[in-house]
Amino acid sequence: MSRTGSAILFLIAMTAGCDRAPTTKSEPTPAEVAKPEPPKSPPLPAAVTSLAQAEHRQKGGGAAQIWALARGQNAFLGKLEMAPGGKVPEHRDPTEEYIHILSGSGKFMIDGQSHEVGPGTTIYMPPGALVSFENGPEPLVAIQVFAGPEPAAKYDAWERVPASP
Repeated sequence: MSRTGSAILFLIAMTAGCDRAPTTKSEPTPAEVAKPEPPKSPPLPAAVTSLAQAEHRQKGGGAAQIWALARGQNAFLGKLEMAPGGKVPEHRDPTEEYIHILSGSGKFMIDGQSHEVGPGTTIYMPPGALVSFENGPEPLVAIQVFAGPEPAAKYDAWERVPASP
């Protein structure tokens, strides 16, 4: 074999595995280092709110009520009350949602599965889950958390309840 032929075979042998990823991580590329972050709103000030001071809204003449206990950039916390036999129609929210039932009971539907819920039950709903609720014969009292304040904006359309003196 000629010297040129040997050199070509050597180059072929050396480059045969070059299309595989290296086994160790190399330094990040400038594009990886300089990824721009989305603009952020200025942080909200700290707040301490009593139930009496919380924004209170209702729907259906008080058939459903919400107290906005805390509303930040990344979460919403509310106290939710519902009259006996009240219903929440099927809907989807874009963020995670959590409900912890303090009193009352009913039937909760999540993505087609029915769950009987009552005091001490905590419900987790992933983003986009199809959910509905039918309250039982007693008033429901629950704590509600949205992992993002956007879904709570629906309560802005509810009637504002003036604060008691």
